[in-house]
Amino acid sequence: MMPRWRLLAALGGAVALAPPPAPFAAAPARSPAGLENQYWSWRGQAIRYQVAEPASPNGQAALLVHGLFVNADHWRKTLKALADAGVTAYAVDLLGCGWSSKPHPTSDEARALSGENGRETELAESDDFGDVLLGTAAGG
Repeated sequence: MMPRWRLLAALGGAVALAPPPAPFAAAPARSPAGLENQYWSWRGQAIRYQVAEPASPNGQAALLVHGLFVNADHWRKTLKALADAGVTAYAVDLLGCGWSSKPHPTSDEARALSGENGRETELAESDDFGDVLLGTAAGG
């Protein structure tokens, strides 16, 4: 369900409603699986993530990315299974989802974040492609 302030804005309402608080201000301290909700600052936005660290790490890491209409909590059982197997597992809430920041889609802030802006630089500066990325399809 669309938040009331977004619905009114989408309908062109002139009602002055405040946007919701920063995601980390309202988020619980822990996920349903008991993992600490942590935040990474990316381009001025708060990106929520969870880490499941194994008792005996094997040196592998996995990043789990959710699909449509869910968030990082979708991976709660997989996080535990990976940690039990020695893998350090991370699950993120994508920008605009879960407890991560949700800039208004037509704002200058969102436009600066969207698309390929700076992606080639970030990829060129990365030299570690040895870990695992898991994700669910968002369609298409």
